[in-house]
Amino acid sequence: MAAPKKYVKINGVMKLNPEYKRWKDAQSGGTPATTVAEPDIALPVVSSMDDHMKLNEDIGQEIPLAESTNATIEMMQEPEISLEAGMQPDDMVDKLGAILGKYEVPMGLMNKLMMLSEFQSLEFIVDDSGSMQCNSDTINPVTRRPQTRWQEAHLRLKEMVEILAYVPFSQIGIEFLNRKTRVSLTRQGRDPETFLRDANAQIDSAFASGPSGTTPALEKIQESFIRGQGASIARYFFGDGVPNGGLRAQQEIVRILKNRADPASNPMTFLSCTNEDDQVEWMKDAEEIAPYCSESDDFKDEAAEVMRDQGPALPYTKGFHLICQLVAAMNPSDLDAMDESIPFTKATLDNLLGVQHNEESYRHYFDHFLRAQRSRNIEGPSDQMKKNQQWNYQDFLRAPEANQIPSVQQFKQRLAAMG
Repeated sequence: MAAPKKYVKINGVMKLNPEYKRWKDAQSGGTPATTVAEPDIALPVVSSMDDHMKLNEDIGQEIPLAESTNATIEMMQEPEISLEAGMQPDDMVDKLGAILGKYEVPMGLMNKLMMLSEFQSLEFIVDDSGSMQCNSDTINPVTRRPQTRWQEAHLRLKEMVEILAYVPFSQIGIEFLNRKTRVSLTRQGRDPETFLRDANAQIDSAFASGPSGTTPALEKIQESFIRGQGASIARYFFGDGVPNGGLRAQQEIVRILKNRADPASNPMTFLSCTNEDDQVEWMKDAEEIAPYCSESDDFKDEAAEVMRDQGPALPYTKGFHLICQLVAAMNPSDLDAMDESIPFTKATLDNLLGVQHNEESYRHYFDHFLRAQRSRNIEGPSDQMKKNQQWNYQDFLRAPEANQIPSVQQFKQRLAAMG
């Protein structure tokens, strides 16, 4: 059976063709064709130039790429950029598009990935304390069995490095809380596939011995900032619980992050790996208090939060989540603002998803955002405020960014006053 059209327009709204989804599901032996929670409602994911050509062909009209996507594609065709990523100028767009397609990453997020080249190092700190032997609430995608927190951190790290293999970066460092092992990864002129084979071998070797010991997270984070003074470093912390020193240590970590020099050049991302959310609440507190700081749970939990805060029309995929883990802390006005329950402007949505949507498609997203807020469960005063907030569609249709809209500024001020 020939493949049906991948994309369709239904009542003027661009979507993944339900017939294509059923066909793809059948071809893949039961593996879902998409990781979007409600594909019949969500806007379509366009991951590559091939997808974009298919969209134009299936819809029967030219759907322009978003402004930032066009600019990023032009930039990737510059020899100095592509060679930094180990590829020839003619190959980079296609090869990056292929890896984005594997994870269903909207091609608009290529623009965000290019930010990683601005940092002198990408530093990963992994909690190797004994509690990381306990189960998380995630399932291994290959074995389909529950995995430990250590296994979850191992897998998520390798997925992140797989994406990094296809973009320019200076160096990647991987350290642990208790052991002295340090993995240092550099491009050395290698193509992404060769680099990735070596990187995976080193990561697998570092994770081969299981976790043991305590949780000196404060000490390790302090050490990282002291060692990196004057440098631009993106930091990522995988962990599952309360650091040594309890509340005092948590407060000190937050204080360090709140007062660190040049936070935009030193973003911090917490990656929680646990089934005990109360044990990592301090990471969420840090995200709320410190600038250029983000917290990310596993895909399943993050997808549920995005569904609540943005509605089902935003195509939040496994790949969307993966890119947010890498760069949300560097993008406080959009990627790290999804949980503020403020709709994206049309310009922002176009740039994130990579194509210029017609007004019917944007209105579809906006209306489903409003419905999600009206059906919001009330767990506290902020939920009630988000549920009651009235947003003007025309403001978001026209404004470049939500932060430029007066009602958004006032809404954020009221949220901040609630603490």
